[in-house]
Amino acid sequence: MKTNIKHILKATINKGFMVAFLVSISFLSQAQIFNDSLLNDTSSNVINLLGADYQGDNDGDLKVAKFVGNVRLMQDSVFMRCDVGYLDLNFEFLKAVGNVKINQGDSIYLYGDSLDYNGLTKIAFVRGNVRLEKGDITLTAPSLRYDINTNIASYFETGKVVSKANNNTLTSKRGYYYSNEKKLSFKDSVTLTNPEYVMTSDTLNYEEDSEIAYFFGNTLIKGDGNLIFCKNGFYDTKNDISEFNKDAYLISDGHTIIGDKLYYDRNKGVGKAIGNISLTDTTNKIIITGDYGIRNEQTNTSFVTGKPMVSNWFEEGDTLFLTADTIKLLKNEETKKNSLFCFNSVRFFKNDIQGICDSMTYLQSDSVIQLFQNPFIWSENSQMNGDTIFINLQNNKIDELNLRRNSFIIEAIASLDSLSENSTDQFNQIKGKNIKALFSEDTIRRVFVTGNGQSIYFTGENNQPKQGLNKIDCSDIEIRFNENKIKEILFKVNPDGTLFPIQDVTKENEKLKGFVWNLDLKPKSKEDLILLQSNE
Repeated sequence: MKTNIKHILKATINKGFMVAFLVSISFLSQAQIFNDSLLNDTSSNVINLLGADYQGDNDGDLKVAKFVGNVRLMQDSVFMRCDVGYLDLNFEFLKAVGNVKINQGDSIYLYGDSLDYNGLTKIAFVRGNVRLEKGDITLTAPSLRYDINTNIASYFETGKVVSKANNNTLTSKRGYYYSNEKKLSFKDSVTLTNPEYVMTSDTLNYEEDSEIAYFFGNTLIKGDGNLIFCKNGFYDTKNDISEFNKDAYLISDGHTIIGDKLYYDRNKGVGKAIGNISLTDTTNKIIITGDYGIRNEQTNTSFVTGKPMVSNWFEEGDTLFLTADTIKLLKNEETKKNSLFCFNSVRFFKNDIQGICDSMTYLQSDSVIQLFQNPFIWSENSQMNGDTIFINLQNNKIDELNLRRNSFIIEAIASLDSLSENSTDQFNQIKGKNIKALFSEDTIRRVFVTGNGQSIYFTGENNQPKQGLNKIDCSDIEIRFNENKIKEILFKVNPDGTLFPIQDVTKENEKLKGFVWNLDLKPKSKEDLILLQSNE
């Protein structure tokens, strides 16, 4: 049976009748403070004494009762225990010292070295080795304020929260625990530590039931082999799924992903980026931008769509820009080199070479670019096309170019800048089953035609009116160049040719069958690539 502290003058403290009588005499003057209604007050403001080993000396303060040894008290559903308790009978105030324990219902347990408790406001201040336990969550701090009315605990010195369910440990300078809502809020120098990652943030809110952490301000998450930064987002600690917003980026195995929004599934190792994305591989000097991107850490594969553009820089001022509908990036674990796969409406621009095709691969480990399905490339005054084109690079410069099946090389005698699709200007032409072109310092030096070789070239001195047109059919042809101009042509097997005086050249004999001049499709700059994308 609970005993109102205001009935203490009539209580027996397990010391026998004489002890109770002496205690009553010593507190006789205090009894005069209260009228009969106060003595019988059972309101919720009253702190009730359930028991103690004995009543101590009150040091002459008649307004304070001291209880020593296994002191047990209760107010409403709140149970309190301590070694020594001081009760202010006028203000229903409790000062507790030593092995303080507060238990509210069956869910919250609060421990500490000392307690200041106001029975009117029902606010407890616990100090020294503070520990609050609820379910699988344990909160520790030097001091803690606990509002029993609202079941809100708060600390303003560095505190720590440990969750056994997901093995999380969180520290911060300030923290709030909303027990009724099962929410925690942490501010200032927040650090969340998990065996697989460490998160630091300015502000973090955590929901017990969903086990989701919401963070605000500069937030950094470091995991095994990856790092994430953002200024807003959430982390589902139970399922390891997260969303990051505002200046968000993800660094993984040398790749950096930036986007308006980032999503990351740690279990699957999959990161997604949406809106103004950028994927950078500084090791291989590649940047891919677009509207949507996804990276799989387990397969080391990245996809970018939504007007993507690749920037692959070589020497200073020499960068390859490439666009397509979809771009896939695969990184080799051993070589750390990328394989680039581009699909649909591929266009690229580099100062010395430009091209288009339907699909393309770029194998950095082999320095090989492969163009598929109706590819065309341009270099200086030349256009080259075939069913498939292979470009071999050496020191990031064109070393060898192979045209496979239905191969065609067209060299405009006039500058490309002065030509158009319907131009009547003159063109040197080479046609064959396969054509291989060798380059030196990005300049074409020799061309080998194998199978069904045909050629047309105009005779005469450079920058002078042409004197005639030489049309030759030969299975195998070798052409040698000097300063990107034909210097010598060698016809290897049974050549059959005709030399037409310039006045006898007609529209019918100045073009080889299959001649297509697609100058209008040639990308002229990086900005031209962007414009062509926007118009699609």
